[in-house]
Amino acid sequence: MEIIDIKRELPMGEFLEKYVDVERFLKSCSECRGYGMTWACPPYDFDPNDIWRRFRSILIYGRKVVFSPEEREKTYDKHELTLSYNSILKPVKQGLMEELYALEAANEGSLALSAGGCDLCAECTRPKGGPCRFPDRMRYSVESIGGDVLGVMSEVLGEKVLWAEDGRLPEHFLIVGGLLRDRQSDGFRSGI
Repeated sequence: MEIIDIKRELPMGEFLEKYVDVERFLKSCSECRGYGMTWACPPYDFDPNDIWRRFRSILIYGRKVVFSPEEREKTYDKHELTLSYNSILKPVKQGLMEELYALEAANEGSLALSAGGCDLCAECTRPKGGPCRFPDRMRYSVESIGGDVLGVMSEVLGEKVLWAEDGRLPEHFLIVGGLLRDRQSDGFRSGI
């Protein structure tokens, strides 16, 4: 297994025009089993467009996990494949998030975006009406605030989106997070 980082910065105007459609992606989110189940997922009490508009650029940060031919030859049943995905992607995502937190801390006025849904807690407090336990670490994902991650993967990062087939790992996995940079105005904080 090899890990390759792919980064590309875009002006926010271009990113908004080509890769943000809040209404479309929040509708997709409403069909997900995670909808309303974590503080990082919609529905929100704010307009996600307000987050995008507060920044001048976005650093797209992709982390590609490339599997060897030997790793791709092994076959899994559905349950084993899910366990394999989780065991591979969880530490890769954690590493990416630590880098994004560090970039956020080093770039005043920036905001990290998570690679996928929030998994800070085994069970989120949101369904029971409790506050977020980690508002200083919880981050929204690109897709949860209306970004087109599949479009970003293929058009911005130049990567094919691949899926497991016939119980086998694909050639690679790709996860995407980001860093919103150059805050244009104050007033929004990532936290509850």
